[in-house]
Amino acid sequence: MFSRLSAALLSASLLAGGIPAIQPTVETPQVIRLERFRKALWKVHLTVNGVPGDFLFDTGGGVTLLSKEFASKVECTYWGRNTGYNMFGKRGDGPHCDGVQLMAGDVALTPVSVGHIDFAGMFPGDKAPDGLLSLDAFDGKAITIDQSAGTLTIETPSSLAERVASMKELPMRLVRDCSARCLNAFVAVPTPKGRTWLILDSGAGGVSLIARDYADAFGLDSAVKQQRLRVDIVPGVSVDSPVIVADMIMDGNLGQPFMSQYVLTMDLGRGRLWAGGR
Repeated sequence: MFSRLSAALLSASLLAGGIPAIQPTVETPQVIRLERFRKALWKVHLTVNGVPGDFLFDTGGGVTLLSKEFASKVECTYWGRNTGYNMFGKRGDGPHCDGVQLMAGDVALTPVSVGHIDFAGMFPGDKAPDGLLSLDAFDGKAITIDQSAGTLTIETPSSLAERVASMKELPMRLVRDCSARCLNAFVAVPTPKGRTWLILDSGAGGVSLIARDYADAFGLDSAVKQQRLRVDIVPGVSVDSPVIVADMIMDGNLGQPFMSQYVLTMDLGRGRLWAGGR
C-alpha cells in the first residue's frame, strides 16, 4: 500500500506549477485542525476557490493537487506542461492552473498552482480525498506539525522563537524541483560514509524508504526489502522505523514512523527545521 501510494503521489506532484508569492506575517498563531485519515495519515478540510473538500496532507507531495472529479467543480484554467520524475524514476507530465486560493477555515494559505491526481484504487474501503495538500501551500510560512494534538500551526515570529527555544535543530534543505514549482523539505541524516538527505514524507504512513545504493551505509542489507532503520539524526532526535529498501533516484524518505514521534517546526521561508518532544 505504501509503495503504491507514495509512488503515485510523488509522480503526481510533478504535474503542477507556479511562482511562490511573498507572504504577509500573521499577527497571532493560526491553528489548522488535522483530521485522521485511515490509520496513520491526515487530511485537512479546505475550500479551493470557494469549493469545499477534504485533502490528504502530504509533506512529500511537492505541489497541491486536485482529483479530477473535484477539479471539475473549481473554475480554473489549466495550461502549459510540467515534467518531472517520481522518487522511483517514473516520468510525469501535465498542465497546471495558477494562483489558486486555499482556505482552511478562516486561515488563508499561500496561493498555489495545482495539477490533477488520480486516487483510484489507493484507499479501498474509504472515500478517496478530494486532493493533496503539500508544503507549497505554506511557502514562506513557519509551521508546526503536532500529530499528538492533531494540529498544524502557522507561527508568528514571536511564537516561532518561543516554540523552538527548547527544540533540537536539524539540518534541512528546501528543494524546489518540477521546474522550480515544487516545494519539499529534506533532512540530513548522517551515516559512517557521509550525509544522506531524506525527504520528510507525511504521506508515507507505514514505513520509510532507503535507496538500495545507501543501504550498506545505514547497516542495511541491500538484498532484503523489509528491514528496520535505527539512526541518530542529532543527539536526542533519532529514527527508529520500519524501512523498505528500493531502487530510487533520491536517497530515501522519512515517513510517519519518524514524523509522528516528534513535534516538527519548519520555517519554510528561511529553510530551518526543529524537532521536539510532545
